[in-house]
Amino acid sequence: MQTIVFYDVKCYEREFFEKELFDKFNLEFKEYELLPETDISYVEENAEIISVFTSSRLTKETLEKYKNLKLILTRSVGYSHIDMDYCNSRNIIVANTPHYGDYTVAEFSFGILLNLVRRICYGVNELKNGDMYPETFGMELYDKTIGIIGTGSIGSKAVKIAKGFSMNVMCYDVYHNENLEREFNIKYVDIDTLCKLSDVITLHAPLTTSSYHLIDRNKIALMKDNVVIVNTARGELIDTEALYDALLDGKIKGAALDVLEFEDTISSKRPGENLNLKNLRTSLINSKLLNLDNVIATPHIAYDTKEAVDRILNMTLQNLTEYLSGDKIKNSV
Repeated sequence: MQTIVFYDVKCYEREFFEKELFDKFNLEFKEYELLPETDISYVEENAEIISVFTSSRLTKETLEKYKNLKLILTRSVGYSHIDMDYCNSRNIIVANTPHYGDYTVAEFSFGILLNLVRRICYGVNELKNGDMYPETFGMELYDKTIGIIGTGSIGSKAVKIAKGFSMNVMCYDVYHNENLEREFNIKYVDIDTLCKLSDVITLHAPLTTSSYHLIDRNKIALMKDNVVIVNTARGELIDTEALYDALLDGKIKGAALDVLEFEDTISSKRPGENLNLKNLRTSLINSKLLNLDNVIATPHIAYDTKEAVDRILNMTLQNLTEYLSGDKIKNSV
């Protein structure tokens, strides 16, 4: 009987996979992430299939421990936590779970945007502290111009939501979605134009070598004064130090962030991982960023709804079923 090892497993995930697979596989469940320094057992090192979340780090050093590995099931859309070059060199298949949280993440983006521009959490906390009339002077979204960076599966949902708020929508993407353009009467512009004209900028682009620090000092300098930025994509899309300085001097009015650059250093689980000089500096700036009054930051939870999690589990099961049947895995990376 083949062994599947699941890492970073929550209780509801274990219950699901035990119910679906208990009589088909030898199942191993680990509550911790799979990291280069993780000690693995004889059973683990001989497993043909492992499943991980984005908190694991499947480097070459990690993967070399698995002698018979054939399939990696990542319970995520992104796969930057996996050394794809090494996987390709060993013909290890990697399958992900795309589109599980398209609406979930898009909705969350507007949730933290509204929280920021209407100072909702601030008002709640002030009332708890006995102040019935705190300073909550905010901004409405109606008729504001929103610049949406990335119009893939999540960004396209953000377009629809923005139109529901009667916002003026402009978009930047390497690939233009002509159907979206026609249906919602949006305008694609270059990144500089988007930065110059937007009142709100929200990021939904993948992290690639070309999108790293897409928002840097030069792009921030082009922006309107008092612009608002939302990022629920990847922290590395924004130059953290440039963002921090712009928030301090008021160029950027506020930021709503569900992701941070090199966010692993925020976690008490891995406080010293990969802390070279550059990452250490970013980590220190992150700490200062979190203490700014014009920043709302959440712990990478935009994906976390029952509906999205159900899709992740079912797609992971589908990927496994296709692999076992010898069919092409539709979600192979």
